[in-house]
Amino acid sequence: MKNLKNVIYLLFGLLALVSSCEDIEENECLQLSFTQDGKELFADFDGINDLDVYEWFVDDQLVETESLQNERDNKLDLSSYNPGTYTVCIKAETETCPEGVEFCKEITIEEPVGNEDCPSLAFTVEGGVATASFEGIDEIDVYEWFVDGQVVETESNQNQDRDNKLDLSTYNPGEYNVCIKFESPECPQGVEFCKVVVIEDDNTGGDNCPDLSFIEEGTLLFASFPGIDQLDVYEWFVDGQLVETEDLQSQDRDDMLDLGSYNPGTYKVCIKAETNECAQGTEFCLEVVIPMPQPVDCNAFNIIYASSGNREFVARNPLVPLVDPSTVVWTIDGNQVPSNSPTGNFIILDDHLTQPGKYEVCYKGESQDCGTLEKCIEVDFLAL
Repeated sequence: MKNLKNVIYLLFGLLALVSSCEDIEENECLQLSFTQDGKELFADFDGINDLDVYEWFVDDQLVETESLQNERDNKLDLSSYNPGTYTVCIKAETETCPEGVEFCKEITIEEPVGNEDCPSLAFTVEGGVATASFEGIDEIDVYEWFVDGQVVETESNQNQDRDNKLDLSTYNPGEYNVCIKFESPECPQGVEFCKVVVIEDDNTGGDNCPDLSFIEEGTLLFASFPGIDQLDVYEWFVDGQLVETEDLQSQDRDDMLDLGSYNPGTYKVCIKAETNECAQGTEFCLEVVIPMPQPVDCNAFNIIYASSGNREFVARNPLVPLVDPSTVVWTIDGNQVPSNSPTGNFIILDDHLTQPGKYEVCYKGESQDCGTLEKCIEVDFLAL
């Protein structure tokens, strides 16, 4: 009898072991991990190259998704974060690990060493306008504004228009990482202050205002937005100065601004309009860079698909080498279509296509420096 009980206990034990093993096999989760090198975190664990998707979180906020479908780098850069302690996690779910798995660490961003001679930068945001405000701001000769890592404005004591403000009201609704940065001989490593700024829908000028936009094509800027042919008047501004008025009553209206006579540098270019339905006015602005002249590189020729607002287009990028506009031929699926610019450097797909889908767009032109230039690309027209 005693032997029978032992056998029964043994069988129950084996069943429990088998069940436990099956659970382990059904819920096989990767052992996630990452390492730290300064302000950069690197995901590093067995099976990472076979994991389709995982995500980075900072203080429970999703900040980056690593996917095999993209050129992922398995890295999270915290260099734009202010000094402090953050909880950083990587998380993943798979078919064999449906409940998910995560790995977290407390990461401390230290104050840069030797910051005693660096100012403590800061700015506030109100109504879509960021205003720099910190001790010693009037003694700082130059500092810069950045939006999503791109310099958009320089505040200099040499500039009479310096107002220590960045107007974000013309940006599309969404979240932007806004920073001010400064460096000097006394603060050679530099210092920065950053905030995530949310632009709401009500900062874009109102539902009855035209959705202004323009396209850069080298030193030529082309206004391109819905309803442009019905807009009586709008104006071009460069660094706050009115430089051109586009009026339907004028025979000279070409919806274009030529910056070819400007010296190399960075300029803030805006188009502005007021109508009876948009009495408060609306504007669209971009930082336009006029580069130093470069030697001709024939291999640089390329065409790309891009979009601006709800307009989709294919354009040469970069705009070198120069091409004779009279020789330019654009085709869509083998059918020739006219260009939307005097130089022939781009076509607006919305003017030629109505149905979303994939199309082959080709460009051909003659260059004095490089001979015949031609290329075809496949675009996925979205009909925005």
